[in-house]
Parts: sequence; C-alpha cells; structure tokens
Amino acid sequence: MGVYSMYVSRMIKKVLKVRWGSDGFVSKFRSVQKLVDYLWLRKSGSPRSVLAYCWVLSRFCLWTKCDPDNLVCKSREELEALVQNFLDEVHRGSRKRGHSARYVNSIRACLITFFRVNGFSKENNKELRVQGYHQPPRVRNRNEYVPTLEEACRMAERAGSIRNRAIIRTKYSSGLRNAALRAILVGDVLREIEAGYENLLIKVEPEWNKRIPGACKNNIPYYTFTSAQATRDIKEMLKRRKEIFGSISENEPLFISMGSLRSRRKPLSPRELEEIVKNAAREADIKDWERVTPHSLRKVFESILRSPMIDGDRMDHKDQEFLMGHMLQGSQEAYYDWTKIDKMRKQFGKLCFEPKTSPEVRNLDLIKQIARIFGLDADEIKAKREEELGRKLTIKEEIDHLQKIIKFKLNALQGKTGEQRVIPKEELQKYLNKGWKFLSVIDENTVIVQNASWNPVNGDFEVTKLFTYM
Repeated sequence: MGVYSMYVSRMIKKVLKVRWGSDGFVSKFRSVQKLVDYLWLRKSGSPRSVLAYCWVLSRFCLWTKCDPDNLVCKSREELEALVQNFLDEVHRGSRKRGHSARYVNSIRACLITFFRVNGFSKENNKELRVQGYHQPPRVRNRNEYVPTLEEACRMAERAGSIRNRAIIRTKYSSGLRNAALRAILVGDVLREIEAGYENLLIKVEPEWNKRIPGACKNNIPYYTFTSAQATRDIKEMLKRRKEIFGSISENEPLFISMGSLRSRRKPLSPRELEEIVKNAAREADIKDWERVTPHSLRKVFESILRSPMIDGDRMDHKDQEFLMGHMLQGSQEAYYDWTKIDKMRKQFGKLCFEPKTSPEVRNLDLIKQIARIFGLDADEIKAKREEELGRKLTIKEEIDHLQKIIKFKLNALQGKTGEQRVIPKEELQKYLNKGWKFLSVIDENTVIVQNASWNPVNGDFEVTKLFTYM
C-alpha cells in the first residue's frame, strides 16, 4: 500500500471507526454503517468505492468538527448550508489547479448519497438542495500526456530492469488498470506460460478485490491478453527471479516491489508503479514525461484496439470494449458472447503492437534477434557499454557495438580469438615483443601472427572482459 493510501485508510479508521471484517466493512457509527451497507450490498460492492465515499465523509466530519451520527440529526436547512459551504471551499482550492469541477461534483455526490441513505431523500421530501458546479468541456486540472505507440515501445526498451520492461509492455499491451496490474499473481499466468501461449490470458475477477481494492472495478469480470513481446519479457523476468531465489511460488505477485525482494510477497505500490512509468518516459526522451501516468499507457492500448490489425481489418467494437473491462451499453451486454477465449485470443494476436519504425530501428531489432541466437543479452551489453561511456548510446552506436560483440562471439566459436596478420619474416621478433603469437609460416619470406589481446570494441577493454557478456 502506498503512503497516500495508508494515510487515507488511517484517517477513515480514526474518524469513521470503519474497519474491514469478515462480512465486509463495519463501522461503530450507525449512519456510516448504513452507507457502507448501501454501497456493499446494493451497489457494485467495490471496496475502492467504499473507501472513496468514506474518505470524503471523513473530510467533511473533520471540517464540521462533528461525528457522522450527530450530523444526520441536524435539520435539512442546516445541513444544506454546511455542505454548500464545504463544497465552495473545496472548489476554491481546486480552482488554483484548474477550472475543472469534476472533483468537487464527485464530492457533492458522495455527501448527498450519505445523507440520502440516512433519511434525507426525495421520498420524504427532505433531499438536500445543494447546487452543483459547471464543468467546462474538455477541461482537466491534471494534464495528461498519452504516448504514441512508438514512444511506449521506447519506454519499454529504456525502462531499465527486466521487471520494469515487463511492467511497461504488459501495461500498454493488456490495458489493465493500475490496481489490476499490481494484483496479478504468478499463478494467474504460470499455466499459460507452461502451455506455450504467445499471448497470455489474464482473467480479472471480483475476487481480485481481496488482493488489492479496486483490482476488479465495479466487480465486472473480464479478461485480456499480453502481447508476444510482453510475454517474452515476463518469461525472462520469472527465469531470472528463479535463478536468484531458487524457486517461484504461485501465490507471489507477478510484479514484486523492490522493497520486498526477500519476502517476495509485497506487490507494487501505486507510487512505485508511477515512478517506473515516469522514469521510463524520461529515459525515452518524451518531452512531457512528467505528464505520463500509468493510466496513459491504458489509453495507448485503447488506441491499439481502435487501429487496423495486421491483416487490415478492425476489431469488433464490442470486443474492444470487453478487453478494456467496460460494460456494453443497453441490451448489448446481455447478448454479447465472451466465452470464446480461443477466438478472442486469435483476434488479439492480429493487433499491431509494433510501430511503423525507421529502417535503422528495424535493423537494430534484427541485430538483437541475432544476438539472442548466440546467447547474448543485448540489453545487458548496452547497459554495460553506456556505464563505461557515462552516456546513452545512439541507435547507430548500439548497432555497431552489438555487431562487434557478435563478430567476436562468432570468431570465438570458430577458434578465431585474435586479430591475425601476414607479415615479413624479418618483422616477426618485433611483433613477438609486443605480445603477438606466432601461428604458422606461409613461405620462406612471410609468416602469420595473432594478437592475443585483440579486442573488437575500439581498444578500450580486454578480451576477458568481453566474455562477461557471454
């Protein structure tokens, strides 16, 4: 749980006396219990929604310096004045960040709901008459930048660790919400990996809310998949984790927090996920990297769904909405068949997760594939080279460096581990003094020598250092 989430939980527990019980949320205040029962039993039952309503109510109670049971004993007129003044104060603070009124209007809805379930309703002519606030179209207080597909791919490439790369690719290729991504367990994908699927099935179910509140928004079950590249990254991440810890449990989070490497039981916090995304955006040279959020990558997935597939066709609109975890409108939901997983997986496999790249980028991808054939980790090679130079490599420099490493690897496999030269026989002693080795005689005038300390990378590190990449 993030620092902010912990603060919210403590505040709700302190002010409203709300705690999580075996039967759901329980409060010592009768009025609050009516609210949580209404949300839990008659609405979606989302723990995140309950926490959001309780957070608003706790702020209002602190502002009025009155507990919730005493609030519902006040007159209608007195409550209307208190709520309206509270909302005006909230809106004044919100206007300093922008002209959007979404935030204050959502607080208004929460408070009216609380008082309605406690008797201030239309049915008894006591509904609170509290004015709302104008919401200008297309106005947000929090500006957001949605990366292009090319920028999202670049974010993944430059995310740093294999875990971070897997997180970025899974986020923009599956469209999972933040809480859902953090709630995935190894067991949710392990059998898919063992079955050899290229696109891993991820089923988001209401039970996930017990792992992390809000993981299955509004308790709407759905499923989605990962791209082929995200699948490869997840496999590599789990392989390395197993090498480090010796085993992997199905009950541990797929993406563990770096602060729980020993226990491997703590999932990513919201703040940690936010930092991973922003750092990747900055490394990807996105101008507005500070405005890129985890939710921005969900919007990248939405744009992929809307775009033509690799065969030129487009995915059915209802399939798009389902993969986003949305409810279909009207009677469409009742008639939509989402049980054909194999059919949906086949459609998902046609989505285009690779941007139309320049020849230079395509050449780099080809070189990386060749490096994998030779058992080389292109990302590790790049990271070590950048560490040596103290700066980022350009695409051309990365290509040149990889080609040299691959060439040396090939020479090593063929027994050619040093530069060879044909020299006049009289220069042999001079080369031997420099550390060269005599190989053979061509004729009475010329011989072949080999430089044992030859290195293919601009002469700035030894042959033995090259083998650390292999």
